[in-house]
Amino acid sequence: MPVSPRRPASLQGRVFRGSRVVAQGLLTRTELRSRAWRPLFRDVYADARLEVTHRTRCAAAARWVLPPGVVIAGRSAAALYGAASVADHEPLDVLVPAAQRFGPVSGLVVHASEITAADIAIRQGIPLTTPTRTCWDLAQWLPTEEAVAIVDRLASQRLVVIPELHAGSRSRAGNRGLETDDAGS
Repeated sequence: MPVSPRRPASLQGRVFRGSRVVAQGLLTRTELRSRAWRPLFRDVYADARLEVTHRTRCAAAARWVLPPGVVIAGRSAAALYGAASVADHEPLDVLVPAAQRFGPVSGLVVHASEITAADIAIRQGIPLTTPTRTCWDLAQWLPTEEAVAIVDRLASQRLVVIPELHAGSRSRAGNRGLETDDAGS
């Protein structure tokens, strides 16, 4: 009869960095690979009993994967604002400042573009693009129909104002995302 995997109480229902819990002696590398734990990203694990949502993955990436200056963006940001539906297993969109290098990372779609401090918000501890910047990125990264539907939901939630989007799009005329690196699952 197989032995049940060991589940230290301090890790139950949590997301954690694997190397840290191994260094602390809470789990061995072998125990970390058991069915008790689910890998989310390289060296980031969750209790297998925990419901891992897209938001959970965004929070884990922001805490343990993304370097400073890199933020959740696109459909992932829109989902955190409640304006888009993203399946729990779908890759996260992240935005990297144009001068910074990051990626590829399995489970992330990495976009590079100019980004300013005014483009960044913090929501429930997660750095992400503002609703206005999210609209700009969606318009560049998604098919028109999908982008318009999400922008409409952001507007109906009063997170963006359409005349301000028009003014913002005029000020951004000529700016483009520099590159996209799709390293999705």
